Amino acid sequence: MGSGQSTYTTPPELSRDIKLLGGLLGVIIREQHGEPAFEIVEQVRAAAKARRSGDQAAADTLARLIDAQDLATHRVLIKAFTNYFQLINIAEDEHRIRVLRERERRDALDESIISAVRAIRAAGVPAAEMRAILERIRVRLVMTAHPTEAKRQEVLVKLRQIAETLALRDRVDLLPREDRALRDTLAETIEELWQTRPTRTSRATPADEVQFGIYFITAVIMDTAVDLYDDLRVALEETYPDADWSDLPLFLQYASWIGGDRDGNPNVTPEVTLETLRTLRDAAREVYLREVDLLAEHLTQSVDETPVDPDLCAQNPDDPSAAKEVYRERLRTIAARLRADAYRTGDDLLADLLPIADSLRANRGQRAASGALRRLIHKVRLFGLHLVPLDVREDARVHRAALDEIFRAYGLCENYENAPEAERQALLAREIANARPLFPAEPAFSPVTNRVIATWRMIAEAHRRYGPQVIGTVIASFTTEPSDVLALLLLASEVGVGDALDLVPLFETIHDLENAPRVMDALYANPVYQAHLARRENAQRVMLGYSDSSKDGGYLASNWGLYRAQRQLAAVSQQHGVLLELFHGRGGSIGRGGGPTNRAIRAQSPRAMQGRISITEQGEVIAYRYSNAAIARRHLHQILHAVLSELGTPSYTESKPEWRSAMDRLAQAGEEAYRAFVYETPGFLDYWQQATPINELAMMPIGSRPAKRGAGGFVQIRAIPWVFSWMQSRAIIPSWYGVGSALELFCADCLPEPPEGGGLALLREMYRSWPFFTALVKNVELDLVKADMGIAELYSSLVVDTDLGARIFRRIRDEHTRACEWIARITDQETLLSDTPVIKLSIERRNPYVDPLNFIQVALLRQMRALPPDDPSYDEVLEAVMITVNGIAAGMKNTG
Repeated sequence: MGSGQSTYTTPPELSRDIKLLGGLLGVIIREQHGEPAFEIVEQVRAAAKARRSGDQAAADTLARLIDAQDLATHRVLIKAFTNYFQLINIAEDEHRIRVLRERERRDALDESIISAVRAIRAAGVPAAEMRAILERIRVRLVMTAHPTEAKRQEVLVKLRQIAETLALRDRVDLLPREDRALRDTLAETIEELWQTRPTRTSRATPADEVQFGIYFITAVIMDTAVDLYDDLRVALEETYPDADWSDLPLFLQYASWIGGDRDGNPNVTPEVTLETLRTLRDAAREVYLREVDLLAEHLTQSVDETPVDPDLCAQNPDDPSAAKEVYRERLRTIAARLRADAYRTGDDLLADLLPIADSLRANRGQRAASGALRRLIHKVRLFGLHLVPLDVREDARVHRAALDEIFRAYGLCENYENAPEAERQALLAREIANARPLFPAEPAFSPVTNRVIATWRMIAEAHRRYGPQVIGTVIASFTTEPSDVLALLLLASEVGVGDALDLVPLFETIHDLENAPRVMDALYANPVYQAHLARRENAQRVMLGYSDSSKDGGYLASNWGLYRAQRQLAAVSQQHGVLLELFHGRGGSIGRGGGPTNRAIRAQSPRAMQGRISITEQGEVIAYRYSNAAIARRHLHQILHAVLSELGTPSYTESKPEWRSAMDRLAQAGEEAYRAFVYETPGFLDYWQQATPINELAMMPIGSRPAKRGAGGFVQIRAIPWVFSWMQSRAIIPSWYGVGSALELFCADCLPEPPEGGGLALLREMYRSWPFFTALVKNVELDLVKADMGIAELYSSLVVDTDLGARIFRRIRDEHTRACEWIARITDQETLLSDTPVIKLSIERRNPYVDPLNFIQVALLRQMRALPPDDPSYDEVLEAVMITVNGIAAGMKNTG
């Protein structure tokens, strides 16, 4: 058992696209570097394929080929395989879209809005109850600037152009000359891609990251979100034809941390956040201006031909031509106001747009009112003039230290940070009720405390300028006690925005997840906080950290801790009459909570889904999900399908006591195995720093945020570079290490009262019947197949202490083998991913092309680490290493 070869074959349409794009790439390589360079690429590719086919000598051949090349040839090889992956990704996405379109054509598309609505109707849910379900739903997707997107925006734009051109070839019956023109366009863009620098020359600033987010919001997300509402309306009208669905509740919202998240990022200052709000506003105005100008060209209805609302006519000047084409003139006035930034909020803009739509509908212009104008109005309703609201996040320990300094300066408390929790809560409650200002007009505290004060004053200023919707959430990371949330309330109240913000605790470590229900129970019981909740619809958002809990205790303990926290938080919130909204801080990789979002929603504890949910969209996930409008639409359909299904046709059976008992034991055993390896193995940190490119990743200019939260050792390392580095070396231990040991120990010991068939039979029952355990196993399975022990062993050769390298790698390899065997047994497969052959074949298709990049990266790392940093060639080799990082990330379809 293990991860044997797939018997599934590549569909002919996909093969055609891969051959086309790969062939054009070959042409570009020949044109740019000549036939000898192309031959080297082909030799390396052949050696890598032979290695994958079992040729024992091929690995040495591949290593010799790569070692024999100079740096310039290495760069050609890196670019060749990197661009090949990027083109394969496009071809696979296009084939996925092709399959989805065919299923939709046959009315057989699952995990879609229409399938969810039909299932709800078939369950006997009437229209009124269906509307009530929609009123309960609040899906909040939050874009973050986590530095896991290795590609530049300039590269992403070109990849999108290639995808759109490839899609056009697939959708349209082309004449030969038209097909030639499109092939020429593809070749032109691939040439541009080849000649474009793949990595940044300088570290990204918060402003760069803001522009990255704006690109996807304005290019894809805004229109796709409007399409989603149209899809839902059509589904409801088909399924509930007697009800009026013209006015749907706003159940979907996008938000952003980009430019607002200052947790461990000194580059996000109060000034940066205010500038971010202005930049977002300018981007929204640009979108609306383009659409208003286009509408002004189309809405040329004349009063000579059709009546117009008299109130609109009265607003026009006396110019005769303007008086005739009232809608056009009114839109030109709106455009002028947008250019002058004369609207404060989106509601103000709507107040000018809605009368135009009302007049059209009232005067036989229903189609004009329901076309581009309706879409514009819907965009303004969804995105306002602020485009997306910003969340502000800060470390609770920073707030704690700032209040400690302020309270000491005023003689209110000599040691707030170390005071008993009850005393801290009492002091905070008194200060919240105290009308006396706490912040001086000119703060003269430490720089950190002054910055905390400036941040809260900035929030108040943003509300005054643009309205409270621009910043509606403040998050305290590393929340450990109720006082951390009460501190948010005090700081918010001090600047006059206490009633305008959702105050969100973030629980991150395994220990914090265990304590989360106790913390929230005490917070809900606090009279001061009760009063705050009463002013916020008695709703509470609680954020759960997937990344740090996984780095802290391993995959099993993290996932079980998250599940238990969700279940218990739901119960505590229900006891206090509070509407709970869970905020899932999921990353892109499996080790940071990644995996299909819809599967994750369905895998929650059934108590946890009350209709409101927030989910982060991080790093490379943003580019993958939102570079292509069809992929974005599918993503949103799957999310809404999951939420609708959970509320309308709940099929989720509460976990059995014996399942939860089994998970308690698995989580404990998994955490013990993981921590014994990562935290307690002598020399492990040396191995990690030498057998992965972790130190080189810290130098990559892909994000504004440092790799560490502050001074300190492994604990201060962020989860992103932790996962990123293991993904590059193909070991990927964060998502599976400890799983095999836990499963083996569980099945060996069984249970105090073993069920029929023993521990394995129970685990198989859990896999078949418990969505949580199914999702957990499937996610582990995917990364076990993605991991490659042959390549990981190659990286272990970089460890200076060869005995240490061999000893630790042996433990990694043995645990990987153990996990593969047990996951195969639980899923009853001969080889892993046998039941998902498309994914398996995709991985197999990539492996012979990712492998050379790993061989090159290892060779370059060995070369670079032997050079002193002041050597003239050091930076050149480092840059080549950075490009391999980009290529491996593209090949693995994951960074961190």
